[in-house]
Amino acid sequence: MGHETILIARLFFWAILPLTVLLPVRWSTVAYLLLIQFDLTGTAFYAADSLGWENAIKTVVVPTILLLRILPTDALSPGVAKLGRIWLIFTAYAALAVLWSPYKLSALKMLGYLYAYSVLFLVFTLGWRRGWFTARTLMFLLWSALCFAALQTYLLGNEYGIMGDFYGSPAFESRFTTFSGAQSFAAFLLSLFVLLMFTETWTAGVISAGLGATIGILLTGSRSIFLGFAWVLFLLGIFYAKKKGKSISTASIVKRALVGTGLAAALGGLVLTLLPENRLNQMLSTAVSSNASLEDVGTFVWRLTLYQKTLDELQVRKWKTLLIGSGTSSAAELVVSAGLYTDKNVDPNRALHDEFLRSLYEWGLPGLLLLLAFLVQAARLSFRLIKTADATAGWAFVAILVPMLISLTVENFLAESAEPGGAAYLLTLTCMAVATADSVRLWRHQTHSSPVEMTVRAEEFLPAR
Repeated sequence: MGHETILIARLFFWAILPLTVLLPVRWSTVAYLLLIQFDLTGTAFYAADSLGWENAIKTVVVPTILLLRILPTDALSPGVAKLGRIWLIFTAYAALAVLWSPYKLSALKMLGYLYAYSVLFLVFTLGWRRGWFTARTLMFLLWSALCFAALQTYLLGNEYGIMGDFYGSPAFESRFTTFSGAQSFAAFLLSLFVLLMFTETWTAGVISAGLGATIGILLTGSRSIFLGFAWVLFLLGIFYAKKKGKSISTASIVKRALVGTGLAAALGGLVLTLLPENRLNQMLSTAVSSNASLEDVGTFVWRLTLYQKTLDELQVRKWKTLLIGSGTSSAAELVVSAGLYTDKNVDPNRALHDEFLRSLYEWGLPGLLLLLAFLVQAARLSFRLIKTADATAGWAFVAILVPMLISLTVENFLAESAEPGGAAYLLTLTCMAVATADSVRLWRHQTHSSPVEMTVRAEEFLPAR
């Protein structure tokens, strides 16, 4: 990476870092969401046998300081507390699996990433409950990130946006991003788009921010996030109709599905016409051309090869290894043996590009089942929140759930807790988690249900005592 780019990234990092400690905690948390836009490892750093201490500060030290500053935290509702217990058991098992990991340093780093998710969950939850994340705050974060991305992409040579070259797709290597990975930045933009459009009043400022996020998402060239964005547009149409008091029927859902598909197609057409070098064109051209094949879609075949290699390995495993896994971060052995990476350039925590396969491979059946249980519980809470209170935060999480599942299937988001995408996904999850308790408090005052019925229906949401 060019000396000038990393120098400017480091200057921003060290300028923002004191703000995460010295400002009032409300603004320190906002400053942290700006700090994570700067990955000082650059695009050519691989983490198998080394440690980036500046990123360690961002991942472990700063979240810990934020947690200490907000203590004591508020009680969680039983449903959210159950979600937290599942996550802590998952993290504890990953910690235990360090004992039989062939990559001990990388495994310890993975624990740092999981620790950051755990701590930031508490910080963000308190932030939502105390009103730190307003529409103005979210718009400030969005526009600030877009400015950082414009600086890095168009003025500093876009060295953070050419990581696609490593995977053999140099023709589509220019990607809009901050001083972090383009995939993670795309998820960050989509999460803020969802929070603004689903949970905030549609003022001119909010709509402008939504358009800015949309343009940013397209410029990142993220195929997986673009597919998730199509789902968000579809659900946004249903949400808007319900907000206006219109009845939701099968016909109306089909109509809005067609409208959402039309909007996504129109955006795709704009990309094909105005941005011929955009990475999305690999996917869009394959979709509209009879002569194109899936092999033309950049990393698609590369990923399928990796997934097939993983499945083949799992099929011949002994039952004991299949049960307990081969150890945290051990997937690096798989991709190195397949010739997809080497010992010199593999990052064991970002090697497999599928968190479900990774969980089964490294942590066995307990790891996979715990990850699935966490996602099911989160989805269950959001659906019940919509059903019982029609809360906007529930709609927002359902909107981001599909992109999140896509990211977990094709990316390495368990190691993204201190990166833009992972933190933004968590921000959406915690928004929903806080709304579960708050909505039931309001519902209790408005309903005339019997005490028994109230207890049963509110069980998942009431604050723990």
